[in-house]
Amino acid sequence: MAKDYYETLGVARNATEDDLKKAYRNLARKFHPDLHPEKKAEMEAKFKEINEAYGVLSDPKKRSDYDLTGSASYEPGMGKGYPPPGGSVHFEDFGFGNIGGFEDVFSEIFGRGGRRGPRKGSDLEYSITLDFMQAVKGAEVRISVPKRGGVETITVKIPPGVKGGGRVRVPGKGEPGEGGLGDLYIITEVQPHRYLRRVDNDIYVDVPITIKEAVLGADIKVPAIDGMTTIKVPPGIRSGQRLRIKGKGVYVAGGRGDEYVIIQIAAQKASDNRSKELIEEFSRINPYDPRKGLW
Repeated sequence: MAKDYYETLGVARNATEDDLKKAYRNLARKFHPDLHPEKKAEMEAKFKEINEAYGVLSDPKKRSDYDLTGSASYEPGMGKGYPPPGGSVHFEDFGFGNIGGFEDVFSEIFGRGGRRGPRKGSDLEYSITLDFMQAVKGAEVRISVPKRGGVETITVKIPPGVKGGGRVRVPGKGEPGEGGLGDLYIITEVQPHRYLRRVDNDIYVDVPITIKEAVLGADIKVPAIDGMTTIKVPPGIRSGQRLRIKGKGVYVAGGRGDEYVIIQIAAQKASDNRSKELIEEFSRINPYDPRKGLW
């Protein structure tokens, strides 16, 4: 009885090249002998059938002959149809010709160039919550990572500048495997600060000043991620103006961002009549309409 290659791959007779490749990839993962050493002979037979079907249907001329006559030439040659451990498939030996589809599929399953060596262990993910300063300045944190063999407690160095949702790779701290240890990926969440805000690699902070400081100017202390720092407020500054402190932002590779101080003038109430008279006198001497020309 003629073999039904379409049935072997589980595809329709009008299957596209992508449909064939997808079906072959799934079946190769499922039946490849190297992945089932306990049933190798059975898997070899099944895998040869899959290879034969794909070798015919992925070749336009052979597929056309098969669709017309129900058969197509197939020369399996000396190969088994699967790569030896640590080796690569020699497609010409199977009578398939230069079929790029096989190379693509084996590359996806076993790695680049159709080669497969011992697999390293699985990668792991572990979520942690950092406070604002740990994230922008970097920190060392001690974590306990659940693994198949138990819980491993390790100290992880968090680089400066990580953001919420960021991933920090810790090589060799995943699960063990024949090809070595997998990696651990730290997923970071960052708590907000009480008054500092981060925008990209810059820091923003709202700073209130008095009317006197706004009018006459002043040297004031403002918070930064390294502690308090002194800035000069120029005379006549307005609410909402920004003062830049260069190099006081988030630590990043090759340097740092900046800090921006957003000025907020805090107007206190006049406590007595004398204070009111002084304000009126100041206004007469220094007439100013902040709404002039706005509308």
